[in-house]
Order: sequence, then C-alpha cells, then structure tokens
Amino acid sequence: MKFLVKLLLFICLLLPLKAEAVTFGVLVLPADIVNLCNNYYCMDEVSNIVAADVIANFARTNQVIAPDLSVVRARLASNPQLAALTEDVLRKYNRANNLDMPAIKQISDAFGVKSVLLISSSGMTQKSNLRRGVWEILDLSNTFDIVYPFEMETNAVLIDTVNGLVMWSGNYKRKLGNNNSQFNAKSPSQAAARFEQIMMYSEAIAGRSIAQNVILRFFPKTTEPVVSPKATEDVSPGAMLKMNNSIPDFNRNKDIKNENESDFGEILYGL
Repeated sequence: MKFLVKLLLFICLLLPLKAEAVTFGVLVLPADIVNLCNNYYCMDEVSNIVAADVIANFARTNQVIAPDLSVVRARLASNPQLAALTEDVLRKYNRANNLDMPAIKQISDAFGVKSVLLISSSGMTQKSNLRRGVWEILDLSNTFDIVYPFEMETNAVLIDTVNGLVMWSGNYKRKLGNNNSQFNAKSPSQAAARFEQIMMYSEAIAGRSIAQNVILRFFPKTTEPVVSPKATEDVSPGAMLKMNNSIPDFNRNKDIKNENESDFGEILYGL
C-alpha cells in the first residue's frame, strides 16, 4: 500500500503544472472610426474596412482579443472627453503619421489594454503628398472626368503603451483603377463594384497580413505560448513566451475565386 502511495506521488510530481495560454488585448483604432456614411456614396471608409478584417482575424486565433468597432464607438460616444482625445490622436496619425504617445497611453488605459493598433488608409498621387479619402477621389474623378494614376496607401502601427514603444509598423500600397488609370463609377452598380474590390483587397491582403504580423510580434514563431497565470500580471506585450514552432493560419475566403495578390494592385509590405 505504501508503495502505491509513493508511486502515485511520484507520478504527480512528474506531471506538468496546469497553465493557461496567454492572450493579449489590443485596441484597434482606424483613423475614420467616427466617420460613418461621411462621403457621397455613403460607403464605409477604407480604414474601417481594414480594421474590421483585422479584428475578425484576431477572433479566429483566440490569441489576441480586440473589442469590436461598434463597441469602441459606443464607448467613445458615452465619453466626450475620451472621444475628443481619440479623434485628435487619429487626426495626427492620419495626416502625418505622428504618434502622440502620452495620449495613446491614456486611451489604452481607458479601454483596459496595453497595446493599441492604429490603422489609416488614404488615396494619393505621385506629385502630391495631399491625402484624400478613397471615395472622395472616386467622386472627384467622376465629377471632373479625371484620368490619373491614383494610389491607395494603408498604414498600420502597433504600439506597446506600457513602454511607449512601436512594436511593428506596416505599409501597404495598391493602385486605384484599371490599367488605364481610370478610377471612376458612372453608376451605382459601378460604385458598388469599386467598393467590393476594396473589400476583397482588405480581406485577402491588407487586413489578413496586418493581423498576422501583429500576432507574430506578440508570439514570434509561435501561436500558443504557455505560462502560469500569475506570470502575466503587469507584463508588457511580448514577454514570457514559450515556443511551439507553429505559425498563425489565416484561411483565405473560399468565396474569392482564383484569388491572386496581383489582382489587387501593387502591395509593399512593411515588416
């Protein structure tokens, strides 16, 4: 009997202690989060589209938790001071890629997270640094019958607000319009087609790549780090990791037939 008790105790000592998988909270803030139906076509702004896809990709992995954009909007609407602070931060980032670290820290504390992901997207020309909304460019192209090589640029930056550091930033570009530099919509159906193209580009390229890069910054070459629950208290993102040599798997949308990155224009990845 004593031998069996000793054997059971020995086996228990060999068993690994129970641990929980680490998850990180990230606040995703698109530059146009408060701009809803704010263009001629009443279409969602590109930064909102990309941000929604990033959040959806996070949800598929169960490793990064991000509140839905509707939840963030409701929180901002209920707190005018926080809303004004957030709009100021996003305005600076969208116009000149400026990061107001103290203000971003205040925002992250208000939402109870330690990381913030800013996303902006705008249309530009090679001869001007003026940034316009993609749907504004589409409206101008129709009104003045403009044929010019416009380009859409999407920027993302992941900030560790505990240490005030940029963990990762990415830059994605694609040409707007067809091979003849025509970016217009003479009818509602053509405008809807342009919108669908942007949606497909975000889902298959920009949103998916941004989400994958963010997860890999938290868990380099791993998706299931395991540590004891107490070890994660007051720890900044990227700490206390254990490798298992697996990579996040983002399945492409099966509804997108013959998906090819070249169909979405030129993409420049920033790692």
